[in-house]
Amino acid sequence: MGLFRRKKKIKNDTNTEWTSFEFVQHLIKYPDYPDEKFIIMYENLLGEDNLEKDMEDYWKRRLEESFISQEEFKKIKKAFNHRFKKIRKLSQAKKETDSIAKWAVTNTKDERTDDDIRK
Repeated sequence: MGLFRRKKKIKNDTNTEWTSFEFVQHLIKYPDYPDEKFIIMYENLLGEDNLEKDMEDYWKRRLEESFISQEEFKKIKKAFNHRFKKIRKLSQAKKETDSIAKWAVTNTKDERTDDDIRK
């Protein structure tokens, strides 16, 4: 929640291109953002997928600044790694589904008979 108990408005930038660092920053800032939105963001990832490294770098800085403890760091790291795996898996499944759908549309013959068409 934002100032004066109003819900923060999240700008819908899912269709823009994201660096790995920006992706991690968005996930940290908006942890309750729907997985479907993160999947779209992940598909628009620029460059290499360094999510774990960027996340770890961010939280290590927080650890060094004494904002979190070592134990909290381990829990956060585990939670983020789990979320990254889930996003990657869902993104891959979406790609495979899209691929199968495209194949089905282009490779399926119209098997209806003339009698079926007239009905």
